[in-house]
Amino acid sequence: MYTRPTEPRSIGGVLDDGLRLWRESIAKTWPLAFLAQLVVAIPVLILGYKLQGLVSPVTGVPTRPMSAASTQAMLNLFKSPATWLTYLAIVVLSAVFYAAIVLRIAGVAGGAVSSLGAALSSALRLLPRLLAQFLLFIGAAVVVGIAVALLALAGRVAAGLILIILFFLLIFVFGRVFFASMVLMLDDAGPAESIGISWNLTKGYWWRCAGILLVLAIIGLVFSLVVGFISGALGGALGTSSVLATGVSQIISLLVNTVLGSLYPAVLIAILYDLKLRKQGGDLLGRVDALARQ
Repeated sequence: MYTRPTEPRSIGGVLDDGLRLWRESIAKTWPLAFLAQLVVAIPVLILGYKLQGLVSPVTGVPTRPMSAASTQAMLNLFKSPATWLTYLAIVVLSAVFYAAIVLRIAGVAGGAVSSLGAALSSALRLLPRLLAQFLLFIGAAVVVGIAVALLALAGRVAAGLILIILFFLLIFVFGRVFFASMVLMLDDAGPAESIGISWNLTKGYWWRCAGILLVLAIIGLVFSLVVGFISGALGGALGTSSVLATGVSQIISLLVNTVLGSLYPAVLIAILYDLKLRKQGGDLLGRVDALARQ
């Protein structure tokens, strides 16, 4: 049974807490995870049907040499406003369901799980701030892109060295603000405020968080490889260009991701709880030292 820790845990302890929280929250989160996967699966099935005979719906590889007409047909499909609006709706709905999943997992951790309706209502309330934070990150990415483009005009050696430094700097910054959206949802903070909180919480714990997230990524990769192998095998048996193969592949992905839908947020919540305990403990120690000097 999951019990929210009252003191910092080891890396293995944090992972154990996250996995335990995931197992206990599956019963509360699977309907939301299922709906989130359904939102993605249905448009993919429709797109696979429209591309039938042109691209394998399982592997995404052209089933035959592309003619000028078929290439133009694909370009027209992806340039269609209906296609882009559909994908925009997928992004928005996925954000709502993800926020609702996070809130229900937090409810499990705190022993006070809200109803599905309440979780979705809270997620909708948070949506404008989540989108605003997303736009902040997009704006930062655009600035970096412009900087990279300007560097390309410099000498090759100088540009190469600067790009290498910039690459590692971006990784560092990404790690420091990685928990911003989680802080926004759990602490009801603002878009910029949550970025600052994430930056403060991860100070001194970048490598620790990176290690836990690396293990989590490996776990996710193993599941993805297994699911991909099964889907590929079934797709090969059914014919990779058939709509049936697309349907079977999407059903397998839907079922697996429904179960795993709360895995990543559960572990991220466990990491965030651990960071808060460490930060609060460090702040408390600092206050005690300050009082002792007086």
